[in-house]
Amino acid sequence: MSQENIYNDNMGSVTIKQYAVQDLLKGGKSNVRRGGVAKYLDTLDRNNLPTPAEMERYALKSIRAEFETVCCMMPKAEQWKKPDELSPSDIADIILFTENVRCVACAGIHADEKYDILAVYQTGGINEGIYVNSETRIRQLAQDYTYGITTPQTEELIRTLKTRAPRIARCEDRDLIAVGNGIFNYKTKELMAFDPNIVFMAKSYVNYNHAAQNVFITHPEDGTVWDIESWITELSDDKEVVNLLWEVLGAIIRPFVSWNKAAWLYSTTGNNGKGSLCKLMRNLCGPNAYASIPIADFGKDFLLEHLTHATAVIVDENDVGLFIDKAANLKTVVTGDVMQINCKFKMPILFQFHGMMVQCLNELPQAKDKSDSFYRRQLFIPFEKCFTGAERKYIKDDYLGRPDVLEYVMHKVLHSDYYELSNPQVCQQALTEYKELNDTVREYWLYHKKDWSWDFLPFTFLYCGYKGWHAAHNPSGKPVAYKTFIKDLLNTLKGDDMFICKDKSNPVRPGKMMDTPEYLIHQYAEHMKEWRNPTYKGDDWKKICKPALKVSYTGIHRIQTSGNYDD
Repeated sequence: MSQENIYNDNMGSVTIKQYAVQDLLKGGKSNVRRGGVAKYLDTLDRNNLPTPAEMERYALKSIRAEFETVCCMMPKAEQWKKPDELSPSDIADIILFTENVRCVACAGIHADEKYDILAVYQTGGINEGIYVNSETRIRQLAQDYTYGITTPQTEELIRTLKTRAPRIARCEDRDLIAVGNGIFNYKTKELMAFDPNIVFMAKSYVNYNHAAQNVFITHPEDGTVWDIESWITELSDDKEVVNLLWEVLGAIIRPFVSWNKAAWLYSTTGNNGKGSLCKLMRNLCGPNAYASIPIADFGKDFLLEHLTHATAVIVDENDVGLFIDKAANLKTVVTGDVMQINCKFKMPILFQFHGMMVQCLNELPQAKDKSDSFYRRQLFIPFEKCFTGAERKYIKDDYLGRPDVLEYVMHKVLHSDYYELSNPQVCQQALTEYKELNDTVREYWLYHKKDWSWDFLPFTFLYCGYKGWHAAHNPSGKPVAYKTFIKDLLNTLKGDDMFICKDKSNPVRPGKMMDTPEYLIHQYAEHMKEWRNPTYKGDDWKKICKPALKVSYTGIHRIQTSGNYDD
């Protein structure tokens, strides 16, 4: 029997052709339009595509043909008007056919899909090899097919693309590094071609050159000879610090290594090289591949969106007198944990930032967070040299941006072998000093740690001593509250080799552990009145410093003691 065989169903007797048309009608106009686009796209060779203008014309022609097929089976009064332009849905199907458009799961493939970022793979230009999440790029693609597309239509197109685009996770292989001209394998030291299935949303714009060598530049006027190796060596007299600076240069282009530290370049004087080094770092990343978010802005809304296209955070200026009130986002960014980024007039996204952070400081910032988790994320790098009177501005403005210089830096850091940042002694000392500066309770404890004669120290006694010490050493400041004092003290005591707190809530009978005179009662007499011996009115400090004790106290005790007490 012929293709016009008769089928019988509850709609009556219809031909195969009529049955197909009725099936299309069930999906409405959008289904018919999509069928027309699909038929046209099936005729194309992905490797030899026509121009957008031709695709627009013939896709629309195919849609109109589908409309004719359907409408000829409809009563004349109910026939649809043939479309005069492609709809956002039609354009979405064409873009998905011609471009690598993906919903990138930037918080991991198991995160909620609504937080994904819509991105388009770039096959040429400065962004070749990476996925770009710019709505401007989507709009440009749409205008290739319908020049007069409106803003509401563009928004509909983006929603449609997010619904239909395949979902994919970013490449997080710590050994694969996107550079200007390909993907460098850090383990094998080989350059590979870009691949749309290896998803990067940022890259360094400097090319990898396997033959790159240190460049020596002679200035035409003053005759000085400059090279990058010597210049970085001059930034510090500490060889360990110089080595660390090279490591940081490598870290900013190797974002998927878990560095778990931010480099805080610190100096109270100007003309020390910090700003020029940051310029080199920015040049090594390239435009749009770094974010400039000062420390204070990590606690503010709508200021973190730039992280989505960055391999590093590089800031060469932070406010003097900075107080870090909210450190949660700062810590999250350093360790690469999932965070929510709020975007103006857009839906929030869940994002994991992978990359190095470099912040320059002219004064150490005060921070509300005094936890170990905050401190261990900081790598203070002192810049102790001063180049005042010896500045050569052309180094920062010219030499540090030259392609051959950057290609040598790229080659050097990629032909290294490390996955952790070193921690020179001078950096460890700087962190210790910062802890004391940032935490008056810690500073107080370390100041008097070896002065206590008692083996048991009640919290209330320690707090009175803290207020006396604070008044003597920081008269313009304000001591922390009692509960904060206990919290900060216990945090300071973690790992202490002399004192311990078994249970901050469980009172202890001091026994003989508080029998000896405690001199600090005399030293901070103004704040220790409640700890003076109430029955003695003389001047003998040893008698003054033997208070009438309560039955029990909460507090801390010396680790090695033969004191007699009950838990």
